[in-house]
Parts: sequence; C-alpha cells; structure tokens
Amino acid sequence: MAPIKRKRGAAPLAPRTTRSATAANATTTGTAGAQNATTKPAKPVKSKRKEQSTYASSSASAPSPIKPNRALPAGRSRKSRAMPTATARRAVSLTPSLSSSTSKPSAAPAPTLERNVDNVVLGDILFRAWYPSRHVKEIVGREVVEEKEMLERLYVCKHCFKYSKELMGWVGHGKACERRRGGAAPMVPGRKIYSHGNSGWSVWEVDGEVDSLYCQNLCLFAKLFLDNKSVFFDVTGFIYLLLVHTNPTTDEEQVIGFFSKEKMSWDNNNLACILVFPPWQHKGLGSLLIAVSYEISRREKIIGGPEKPISDLGKMSYIKYWSGEVARYLLGVGDMEKKKTKVVSLDEISAGTWICVEDCLTALKHMNIAVAAGRGKGDVQRVKIDKQQLREWMAASKTGLGPIIDPDGFVAGYGYRESSTDEDMGD
Repeated sequence: MAPIKRKRGAAPLAPRTTRSATAANATTTGTAGAQNATTKPAKPVKSKRKEQSTYASSSASAPSPIKPNRALPAGRSRKSRAMPTATARRAVSLTPSLSSSTSKPSAAPAPTLERNVDNVVLGDILFRAWYPSRHVKEIVGREVVEEKEMLERLYVCKHCFKYSKELMGWVGHGKACERRRGGAAPMVPGRKIYSHGNSGWSVWEVDGEVDSLYCQNLCLFAKLFLDNKSVFFDVTGFIYLLLVHTNPTTDEEQVIGFFSKEKMSWDNNNLACILVFPPWQHKGLGSLLIAVSYEISRREKIIGGPEKPISDLGKMSYIKYWSGEVARYLLGVGDMEKKKTKVVSLDEISAGTWICVEDCLTALKHMNIAVAAGRGKGDVQRVKIDKQQLREWMAASKTGLGPIIDPDGFVAGYGYRESSTDEDMGD
C-alpha cells in the first residue's frame, strides 16, 4: 500500500502418483484402480519469479512506497479517536453468505508476537491484524523502531487501499479518493469477468502491470493477514481476480477478497495467493474464488492447482473444494450403465474435475469413506466407495449437489485458449 500524500504543514501520514481411485454403484460397491500413475512425472522447471504472495521469506528491504498523484486536504494532528462499538461491529451484516453451513466458524490464527499493527480500520469496520506489516518505519514515523512498538490502528481506504496512521488524514482522503462513489476513477479497476447470479457478488480481473499502484496497495494490505507473503512491489507479472460485493441499495462496489495468478506459470499453478478479508470469512466466498480459478484452468485446458505450500487456512478451503468436486464426479459415474460397479482411475477423476491427481487423492483421504479392495491389473492398489456412504458424507459436510459457480456467468469467450496454427504449419 502507498502512503497518503500530505500537504506541507499537514499532520504526518504513514503507510504503513499415487495409485488409488474409486467408483461405485448406488447400491453396491465397486473397485477402482489408477493404471496410469505408475511413474512420477518429470519435475517442471520452477518459475524464476515468485508472486507477491509466494511462500518465501523476504530478506531484502522493501523499496519506498509509491505516493499517490493527488495530495489530500490537510487534517489536524490529533490522537486517534475510539471508533464507536456499534459502528465497528457492523462488519458485513448486509452482505449475503454463500455458505449453507450453520456450524461455528473456525477461529482465526492467533496473532503473532512480532506484529507491529494491532488493528485495521477498513471503511467503517475495525478488526485485528494477524501478521506484521513490512513498513514499520513509514507507519510509526521514525527511522529507529523500539522493540515491541505497535501502532494501535492503521486506517485503510476501502476503495484504493491507501493508508494512514492518522484518523483525520484518512477521513480527508476518503472525501477526495478518486475511486469513491462519484469519483473520477471507477470504483473497481479492471474489468468484470464473472457475475454470480443476482447475489451481488462478482469477480473482476486486474492486470498488475496496468494498475500497479492499486495492486501494490492491495498486496501490502493482504500481508497483514498472510503469514508468508514476501513480494509486494513486483506485481507486473501477475493477474489479480478481485471478489466484489455490490450494495443493492447504493450500487456501491467494494472489494472484499482476491486471488492472484502468474501470467505464465511453469508449474501450471492456477493461483498464487488467495485471501478473503477477515470480516467476510466463513461465508463460502473462498470456495467461490477457488471455483473461479479452476474454471479458468478448464477454459485454458490446463490441469493445475494452487502454488504450494498452502497456508493452514488456505489448505482447509482447498480440501473442502477438492472433496466436493470429487464427490460430485463420483456420484455421476456409472449412472447410465446397467452394471452395478464401475472402475475409474485417479487420472480419470483428475480429467473430469480439472484437479491434479495428487489433490484428488488428498480429497479421497479426507472423505475417509474408501475401503481397500485389493489389487488390480499391474498390481495397482484399488479402493471401493459405496455411493450411499458418499451421499451421507455430502449431507454431513453440507456439500451441495450442484456446482459452486455457473460457467454461464462469465463474460462470453473469457479465458478460452485460442487454438494455435503453428503446430499445423508444415515446412
């Protein structure tokens, strides 16, 4: 995030192959084998560029933040005033949930001791930061920062993600922000690529090279909630998919999460990092973003997955998504055939779900309903799954029978790889 620029004399502002598979009939169990996974694929060459949220530690000092083009009205210097409790707890009561689960959400990660920002104010919502900001000097306002020194509140613009440690400077910016409603710039950069029915949720694509300042601000904000985020400024090689909620009353658009992906991934990764902002978590929105990433992979005809390792919270969301997709695929296997069992391989499951073989196996282990069924041709380990048990698992885990997203919600032609004629050209 870039700090809010101030006028002379104004109050200081700061930035701050495995071989198993499944199948079954609705009434009897069947067997499955992974005949095609006898050898490990060659390890692809790693990409030299790591995404702004890749999971490598950052040893180099971060470059100076980019300053905005327009200075803000000067505000009075004063200590931050307490935010009214009722306002701070409004959170996202007006935003709908996509999750049908009524179970108690899992707790957020315990804040780490090295945090240097205690709370974040985004719009009219106050919530706690989980991990340290990488711009201690700019936020605190001193060259040397004492040990355990912490900023009580970091004020962040909900439209452009610029930030300030001063309440009045933040308020002044809110009145002048180009991305506010009625401002000179669109509320959300980039272009809308997906609409989730009439729910008010949509996904927008932003090019890190075109809107670099916005993406840098977004990445610095995300660092407060992502433990292993290491690169924030080299955003030109990435695409950002923003999850946006449109207020049905005011038509105001607000970004409440995102995922990013490399423009060119040598590892076929369809996602580099993902975050739903804490006030909007446990509403099924993470699954929506993951589903969008896999639908884009399907259109690009690439079987891929997220960049690994995955954070603990991210892994939970992915396992839930993988399990649901594999379960829905297996329920449809053999329905049009007369025989009571159907044998499928992990490769077939992977091809049917666009989830890589390794992640399909993780999903099967997570569901814990597969039973050993001896060995098949080629001495391949087989397992069997009863479809009734599969339905019971889906009911217990509140996994729906229908897809998470509607492919028809994408703009026409988005993401489809254009066929190349180079391979068809002769000498």
